[in-house]
Amino acid sequence: MSTALRAQLASDLAEAGCAPLHRFGQNFMIDEGALDALRDALGAAAGMRVVEVGPGTGLFTARLLAAGCTVLAVEIDHGLAAFLRQRFVPQGLELIEGDCLESKDRLHPAIAAFAAAGPWNLAANLPYDVALPVILDAAAMVNPPRRIAVTIQLEAAQRLCSRPGESSWGATSCTGQAAGQVRIVRRLGPGSFHPRPRVDSAIVVWEPSGIPLPTGFPTWCRKVFSFRRKVLPRALRDAGLSKDLADAACTVAGVDPTRRLEQLDSAEMLALHAAVAIS
Repeated sequence: MSTALRAQLASDLAEAGCAPLHRFGQNFMIDEGALDALRDALGAAAGMRVVEVGPGTGLFTARLLAAGCTVLAVEIDHGLAAFLRQRFVPQGLELIEGDCLESKDRLHPAIAAFAAAGPWNLAANLPYDVALPVILDAAAMVNPPRRIAVTIQLEAAQRLCSRPGESSWGATSCTGQAAGQVRIVRRLGPGSFHPRPRVDSAIVVWEPSGIPLPTGFPTWCRKVFSFRRKVLPRALRDAGLSKDLADAACTVAGVDPTRRLEQLDSAEMLALHAAVAIS
């Protein structure tokens, strides 16, 4: 934790007439080392196009701009958006005031437009309540980020990195790993933030596999993982397939029908999804 950054945050919040709001999941990063580690995990460089979600008072935004990045920031807090507009828009920041999520399965249209304009990246100290939807929605896009470098709750990071057969393996980890590779870069304690959260956090990096996710795969994953402990044909039947089609899908996908759904890795789940689509 940096005393200087804590003082700067307090001054910025006072200038903006704002205070941390629980409903927006605002826990601002006040750790110089963590901010630098997040910037380095992104690989921030001149000309890099970056979306930042929930920039707050801009402690990380300033680092991105100083590195020469082109930044689109999305801030839901009206008071903080006004502060950012005054301080950073003259420096070249593109600012959107609003919710980063248009829906549970779709990012804000401004993010989609930014992504469609060319190679892009996502870097942010993500509010815990939107962290996983933001990561998975970005990963599932036709033109996903070249890299996602974000801070999220440690438990969510561990879930993203979990493996088949582990208790935390499910639709979240399967979707993220089907679309790319994910790793934990650094663990962060509560003292790295203000206000202090009750849990640890982590810097996570996700990079795409280069093969877009099939349409509907995330939704299908969530559906079939509701039956994760059942053997494959039974899980697929409970998800809506007939017995014959469920058996045929296992055969086409080349997976042993005596295995439980929770034992399949992301590649096997992709194969099963493709088989279900043609069954």
